[in-house]
This record gives sequence, structure tokens and C-alpha cells, in this order.
Amino acid sequence: MTRKIIIILFIVIGGGAITLFYLYVKQFAPEYKWSENYRKKSKEPYGLSVFYELLEQGENDIINIKRDFNKTLDTNEINTNYIAVGGYLYIDSLRANHILKYVEKGNNALLITNSAPLEITRMFIESQDSIYGYGSELDSVFSVRFVDEGTRVPLAFHYQNLKDTTAYYWYGYSESYFYDTLAIDGFNAISELNGKVNSYSFNWGDGKVVIHSNPILFTNYNIIQKDGFTNLNNTLSHLNNGNVYWDEISQGYYEQSGGEAESNPLQFLFSHYTLRWGWYLFLSSIIIYLLFRTKREQRIIPVLPKNTNSTISYTKAIGVLYFQKGQHKLIAIEMYSLFLAGLRNKYQINTSTEEPELIKNISLKSGIEESLIIGLFKHFRKVRYSPIANSKDLINLHNAIELYYKNCI
Repeated sequence: MTRKIIIILFIVIGGGAITLFYLYVKQFAPEYKWSENYRKKSKEPYGLSVFYELLEQGENDIINIKRDFNKTLDTNEINTNYIAVGGYLYIDSLRANHILKYVEKGNNALLITNSAPLEITRMFIESQDSIYGYGSELDSVFSVRFVDEGTRVPLAFHYQNLKDTTAYYWYGYSESYFYDTLAIDGFNAISELNGKVNSYSFNWGDGKVVIHSNPILFTNYNIIQKDGFTNLNNTLSHLNNGNVYWDEISQGYYEQSGGEAESNPLQFLFSHYTLRWGWYLFLSSIIIYLLFRTKREQRIIPVLPKNTNSTISYTKAIGVLYFQKGQHKLIAIEMYSLFLAGLRNKYQINTSTEEPELIKNISLKSGIEESLIIGLFKHFRKVRYSPIANSKDLINLHNAIELYYKNCI
């Protein structure tokens, strides 16, 4: 069996194993993410796509506030509505003043949030009075009763997480505090949840501000229920029949834990987007590593020594050898040949001419007086042709050549 076939079989088997593993763990991964996000396009159980689509199906236009809050929310309009939904809302004093200025002209504002919008209510009463009796209650099943429909059967709700009904924090004002304190200051109760006032309103100028403390009641999972749809209609009945400003800038959310941790690790892993893709990346890395490790590794290439120029060392060695043996003539001949080669390369001089003409050309090209060059050639002749030339004569020749090279141009 060739190496190529082995790799192909490995890829096929590995791919099949991954596919089977994916199909196995997929049955444990939840189809939806059961956490609050309050996004208008989210189709998760606790998203707002159904709420937003119902508004779009109406006859009025929806203006989304995505940037530049003060310019988008037009305070010169009348008979319109402002809606903000979130676990909490980013409303500071400047934005609160703009909202109340908008309401004052005859528009209505609906704020649906778990956290009491203090910057709005403190314009109406003292801030400590608006939060003193505000709190939460942990329960899994609860009922909502609208104050103006006291004789009707309360609306029933529960908090669902995956397949379980679990405990959840429900917010509102205690009935005693609301009716004994806030109602005197002009707050009007709209609905009550398990003995707490969870929806109320107050008039401001020609308009009205409606505040609801349980945004989860307006999510997809609850609105598709009969009681949830009734709760939505009753709440929206307090708004004007006009265009809607949907606030996306002020929207914030946080997730409440809806029950105990999952007993199956894979179910927990695949219920989170980042953990799920981290697991996929881990498996892919292992496969890539194994795939490339199956290839035959090449022998390590040895490090070769750096190339060195041995010509200079060789020349020095030959020169020392000739000098020690007293072969001054051979050294002078080599020096003369190198000298002429240098003239040809540097000055393009024809060195085959007669010596007087050659000396004249060298003097013109190098800028050295003819007398010095004549002396140099005398040293060459003495060592090259004299049978009695000694080492001192060779040294004098070397010094004459050095003098030439130091002064030539």
C-alpha cells in the first residue's frame, strides 16, 4: 500500500469519525439559547423579534434610534411614541431631559427595564423616594393583574429554561409603598405582579411616561402565549396611535441564571457559541497535526562551513618559501608581472611597448614623476637580471613599489 493511499484512507476515516461525533453531540446541543438578549431581530426565546414584527405590521412608521439620540428623537413632533426595552437602560440626566421634553409636547414614552430609570423618575419626585420600595422576588411561577381589570382572571406566566421551569427574579414596587407614597405624588399603577406593582405611569406636560419593570414578559417566548399577547396589548394601549421611535442606543441587557448547571458537559459546551467553536478549532488542530506528521520527515540539512578565500594565504606561503630559499629572481619576476597587470587594469596601458615609452605613459596616467618610475624599473632589472642580487635588493624593490602605490592617482 503506497503512502498516498494511506493518507487518503486516513483523511476519509478521520472525516467520517468527525461527522459521527458531530451527529452524536448535536443531539445534546440546545436548539435555542435560553438567555435574555432583547434584540429586535433575535428569534431566540428571550429575544424581541415577535414584538418588533407586530409593531412593523401596524399602520405607523418605526424610526430606529441607532446614533445621535437627540437629533433622531424629534421633540417637535406630537402624538408619537418612544419605546426602549432592555435589562437596563443607558439613560443619563441629559438623555432623560430630552425624553421628558419630547413627552411634554404630547408624546408618550414606554420604558421596559428591570432597573428603575432613576434619571426619569427623579425629575418627578425625589430619587430616594423612587427606589426605596423597589425590589425583586425570586419565583418560577407568577401572575399579572391589570388594575383597571381587577375582576378578570390574572394572567399566568412562568420562567422557562430549556425543558425546565426555574426560578427567576421579578421586579416591582411593594404595593403598600407604591400606594401610600408614590401614588400620592402622581404615579398611577397599571399592573401588579405577585403583589408588586410592576407597571405604572405618570403624566408629564401633554404626554405620559409608562414604565414596566419586567422586560422578559415582552420576549418571543411569552408573547406567543395567549396571556403574554394580552399583556402586550394592555400595555401598548397606553400609547398614542402614531409613529414609534425604537431606541437601540440606550438598550442594555444582562443574563440571569435560569437554573442549575447542566449535568452533561457536552450540552454545556455546545450551549455557548464561543466554547462550541473553540471545541471545533481544537479538533481541527489535532487533525492537521496528525495529517502532517504522517509525512516522512526530511533528513536535517547539515550546516556547511563558511567559504574562505585561500588565495592570499597561498600567495604569502609561496612568497615566504621563495624568500627562504633565496630565489629572489623568481619573486621579482612575479612582482613585475603583477605590477604590469595592475597597469593594464587600472590605466588601460599597453605594457608590451618599449620601456622608455612605457615609463612615459605610466607617468602621465599615474601622476608620478618619470624619475621615480625610472628608479622603480632599475630595481626591477637589478633583481630580475643580476646574478648577485640579494635579499636587501629585494626589500628595496618592495619599498619602491609601495612608494609608487601610495602616490599614484
